[in-house]
Amino acid sequence: MNNETHSQNMRGIALVLLGAFLLSVMDGVMKHLLEQGYSVLQMMAVRGWFMVPIMLVWAKWKLPSGALKTTRPGIHFLRVIIGFGAPLFFFTSLQTMHLADATVIVFGSTFLMTALSVPLLKEHVGPHRWAAVVIGMVGVVIAANPTADFISGGAFYAMFASLAYALMMLITRWMGPGESAFKQVFYFNVWSASVATAFSISEFISMPMADIAWVFLTGALSVLGHLSLTRAFSIAPVGLVAPFEYSFMIWSTLIGFLVWGYIPGSSIMTGAAIIVASGFYLIHRERQQKTSA
Repeated sequence: MNNETHSQNMRGIALVLLGAFLLSVMDGVMKHLLEQGYSVLQMMAVRGWFMVPIMLVWAKWKLPSGALKTTRPGIHFLRVIIGFGAPLFFFTSLQTMHLADATVIVFGSTFLMTALSVPLLKEHVGPHRWAAVVIGMVGVVIAANPTADFISGGAFYAMFASLAYALMMLITRWMGPGESAFKQVFYFNVWSASVATAFSISEFISMPMADIAWVFLTGALSVLGHLSLTRAFSIAPVGLVAPFEYSFMIWSTLIGFLVWGYIPGSSIMTGAAIIVASGFYLIHRERQQKTSA
């Protein structure tokens, strides 16, 4: 490995860690706002009002003219309809769940994507990866701890968020490289803000300037976090940087402890360990297949 490649790989790892940290802080701020009594849809709407202008300014400054034009508006809209449930259900789960607990469950999307890629994208998944998927989902069930208060406790919504995110990412893969990551993030936020605004008008409540500033912060953190992750995966091998996405769990746990004094229970820790181990094995098998190819 030459020095330039090594440098790019290290930057990729640093960007994944940074992106995971920024997005975890964003989730923590959103949980704080939801605890003030705002609805999830209102928070998604107001956040989108900030994110879309920020991205437009970024596109004007950094991207060539016409970079946001698309010939596939219908697919973008389908991606939003499916993916809208990811933040909606995840933020809903945060109303009753701790940040670290919800984050662990949502990581089940890794295994759902692998399993659903077979019927939806006709991809081949061998027995080793199927075993990792099954074991990983067992870890999700252990973390969710489906007792009598499963739905009221928020784990139900976190699992639906995981499913919505997995389907959205499969649509992203189906779209192919023709639509840039920035373009996909931009259109997702435009449509999401529009839909959230339409459905939150009836329950919209006024916000003091301090809370508006917090929402602006979530928008900035979201844009910077997603751009960091996108850049990381564009300059370094996926098999190298993907495992560092699990730092989401570490950041979420630290934020939960520092802000709310919460320490995850044994079921969450056990489930997280199984999820991480299965995820690493999936990445290992993916790397082996690419090497063989």
